[in-house]
Amino acid sequence: MKLKIGSAAPEFSAGDSNDITRSLSGLIKDGPVVLVFLRGFG
Repeated sequence: MKLKIGSAAPEFSAGDSNDITRSLSGLIKDGPVVLVFLRGFG
């Protein structure tokens, strides 16, 4: 999926480094969210 710069991210859930599933809507309640995708990590 491609997004344009400045567009809102779609809702999604993913596992964090502690294997806890986090959702974007849950994280954004506390303020801005920065996403980092590490290639080849794991």
